[in-house]
Amino acid sequence: MHRQHLKKLLLKIKAAPAAAGLLIAFSSATLAHDALPPTARQELDAIVAGKVPGSPEISGLQMVVIRDGEPVFEYAAGIARVDGGKTIPLNLDHKMRVASISKLVATIGLLRLVEAGDVNLDTDVSDYLGFPLRNPNFPDDEITLRMILSHSSSIRDGSYYWLKGGEEFEEFFRPYGKHYEGGAHFASGRNRGPGEYFTYSNLNFGIMAGIIEKVTGKRFDIYMREAVLEPLGLSASYNVCDVTAQAPDTMATLFRKRDDDGNWRPEGDWVPQIDSARFSCFYGMEPIARGDQPGPILEGYKPGQNPTLFSPQGGLRASARDLAKVAMFMMNGGADTQNTHLLDPQTISEMAQPVWLHDSAAENGNTTGEDADPDGPSRGLMTAYGLSTHIVNLKEWGITEDRRYLVGHLGDAYGLMSQFWIDFDNNAALIALITGTANDPAPGTGISPMYRAEDEVLRWWVRWFETESEN
Repeated sequence: MHRQHLKKLLLKIKAAPAAAGLLIAFSSATLAHDALPPTARQELDAIVAGKVPGSPEISGLQMVVIRDGEPVFEYAAGIARVDGGKTIPLNLDHKMRVASISKLVATIGLLRLVEAGDVNLDTDVSDYLGFPLRNPNFPDDEITLRMILSHSSSIRDGSYYWLKGGEEFEEFFRPYGKHYEGGAHFASGRNRGPGEYFTYSNLNFGIMAGIIEKVTGKRFDIYMREAVLEPLGLSASYNVCDVTAQAPDTMATLFRKRDDDGNWRPEGDWVPQIDSARFSCFYGMEPIARGDQPGPILEGYKPGQNPTLFSPQGGLRASARDLAKVAMFMMNGGADTQNTHLLDPQTISEMAQPVWLHDSAAENGNTTGEDADPDGPSRGLMTAYGLSTHIVNLKEWGITEDRRYLVGHLGDAYGLMSQFWIDFDNNAALIALITGTANDPAPGTGISPMYRAEDEVLRWWVRWFETESEN
């Protein structure tokens, strides 16, 4: 990763104009559905059907392609859910749990508080949480939000990183606390202190959500709806019941062809993984049926008590169209649907600037993402990370001959594999959501360190929407 090029990239973001009417409602009449030759759509159909050698069949794919700052191509195929034996086709309005792209969207909410002066990225997070948070192995070192957002905080997931309703979030970090796990949520060893080493950790974003709750006095899902999702014109939510109660038919199911024992059965039926017929509004809630109204929830909840309830690290329910609006918001220098800046262009630039860069000589991070094995098949997946942004060079991944930088995030949970990429150099973006695979997705079997089906989708985008890149 080249710092000099990235500085040029940041200048481009800072200069991004607030184009009037950029974030408009999607209209199929304005999208270039027929701009590509039939071969291009046939290639996507083949990826979904599992007809690409080495790539598994997938249950569904949503895609939006943005070029010159505007959506130019949409695609949806596969199944959204199975209802009473009837298969419901996946369309572009269906929402799904988008996994770790949720981190990037949640960070937009946090950065609004930073711009308001309510939070500082370089202040000890203990000042906001209401309890001391220090790594006991490095007790003199402060942990800051900049470290939290860049996964360099020394916080680790342990065997779990979420709690049910009624639990106390502080118990993750309090010695001998109920969820302390013998200190499993903290790194130890040489060069592993706060700010020194990158290890991807979901619990970081529980901490971030806790700070949002303590500073605003609002539950995380409510704050995000009011401060980010509604201003951007999204019907998305971190509370799945917001979707299933108001528009139950739009909630898609995630699938795998894998049984309860973990055995893949590619010739078998699709097995629902999450968001099928019943839904829990938050961790630990008794599930309710699709379309049922949940009524009042979490009455008496104190903000900051358990900010993991709505899965800030992965629980956003959204469609590819929703996420495309987020991408255009960032490409537009932080302007919302009314062309009012929710964030300053400089803040968008800061999101995209690497806080951590892999240095193999310094051994300063694990590049495999959630794979704990630094030599695993996803080696090289993460080599630069900003403020909740994954920064990649497609040349290093073997996908392009020249340097081409993408800023965004990947997601992987319950069968879903998601991609959110912005190419600021070329004013382009890709949103692609895969809802599940029929066989082990197998990282490291394609060209890039991603899962094979993701690899095929990304290469399809580069092949059909390649633009002139800076060498």
